[in-house]
Amino acid sequence: MKIKEIGIDGFGKFHDYHTELSEGIQVIYGNNETGKTTLRQFMFHMLFGLEKSRGTAARKDDYTRYMPVEGGRYGGYLLVEKEGQRYRIQRTFETGNRQLRLFLEDTMEEIPLPKQSLQGVLFENSAESFQNTASLTQADIRTGKEMQKILQNSMANLRNSQDARLDIRKAVNILKGKRRNARKNPAFYRSEQLRQRLGEASFQENELKKYETQEEELYRQLNQKPRLSLLQRILQWIRRLFGVDQEEIRKNEICHKLEVVRLEKEHLLEQKQEIEDLKKEYQSALTQKKEAEQEVRWIDRAIWGIETAAADIQKTFGEELNEKISDIFCQMTGARYDKAVMDQSMEMMVRQDGRYIDMKYLSNGAVEQLYFALRLAAGELLYGEDEFPLFLDDVFGNYDDERLKNTLAYLSQNCERQILIFTGRREILNMLEKLKIDFHVIVL
Repeated sequence: MKIKEIGIDGFGKFHDYHTELSEGIQVIYGNNETGKTTLRQFMFHMLFGLEKSRGTAARKDDYTRYMPVEGGRYGGYLLVEKEGQRYRIQRTFETGNRQLRLFLEDTMEEIPLPKQSLQGVLFENSAESFQNTASLTQADIRTGKEMQKILQNSMANLRNSQDARLDIRKAVNILKGKRRNARKNPAFYRSEQLRQRLGEASFQENELKKYETQEEELYRQLNQKPRLSLLQRILQWIRRLFGVDQEEIRKNEICHKLEVVRLEKEHLLEQKQEIEDLKKEYQSALTQKKEAEQEVRWIDRAIWGIETAAADIQKTFGEELNEKISDIFCQMTGARYDKAVMDQSMEMMVRQDGRYIDMKYLSNGAVEQLYFALRLAAGELLYGEDEFPLFLDDVFGNYDDERLKNTLAYLSQNCERQILIFTGRREILNMLEKLKIDFHVIVL
């Protein structure tokens, strides 16, 4: 992607400002307070947007810092070119009237932006990645936590055409969260609770059979007619005359016994049913527990698979990154060093005459060159398809003439991206002229 034209309605000190850029190296030249950083921030926010922070943070955020001073609508346009096609980006940053529109420049056909973002439509890079690999200042050229996070995450990602946007750590963390939730499944507690209740429940099958036998015997006695002798019948008849029915008394006694037996039997049957219900509930909870355990095993396997694959890819990508850093750093130092090595903790060493030197023993200029090489290499390997312009805002402050010469020579000969150098140092212009490098100057 190349920026062809800048138009600012209102942004910071700029009002009704317009300039055109050419391919190759652009030098945005001016003294302090002329707006170099403001212009760089305008281009950045035109690509990625600008929103007002909440609360007290809003007092010092970019939205407040770059509100128009000289009037004009808060926003403007960029004309960019990518893969031979020209696009017009129009933005209004003002809260309550925020707007983003994208057009094909030649036909002014508008391109839909469902998410009101250029990411995923015009480019894939995130704002954070862009700031760490394409928009560099001397203050943040050394690797900070954000750059470390990007690289460490990218080195752990499965690399394909869209790998830089695939956050493996986030995916693993999501899986670990699902695993925690699966382990909190109520079935684990419920199954244990039901198991304990089943262990405490008591039911005597023999007791139930005993009462069933007694019940049968009592029914038999109740329905059985007693065999009485003649004398017994006469006595029975005499008792009835006096209101005493021996047979009725016998039957009542049997019915009473039957009622007691039935109550005991029903109580045992209720216990039996409760235990049967407990068993069914326990089996259901056990099934749910096994399903949750299976889910945990599946998640464990998924985490293992991702982390194993990521570890393999990390080694390959780490080797590629080291090779790229070494190539860039070697050229920018005039072959003084022939290799650079970075470990997983982002510590770096360089090799000179077969001897490795820890970066803490290098000069500030060499260290900044090394980090510059790291950012260029990371940007090329991770986000090469976007081919964003390279924004360099006073990054050469600690470079002597030799380092400056080698770095500018490398950029002009090996970097196919558009390069925007924001500086107030005249010696950079002189060095470009001395090296006979074509460049375009915008004076602020």
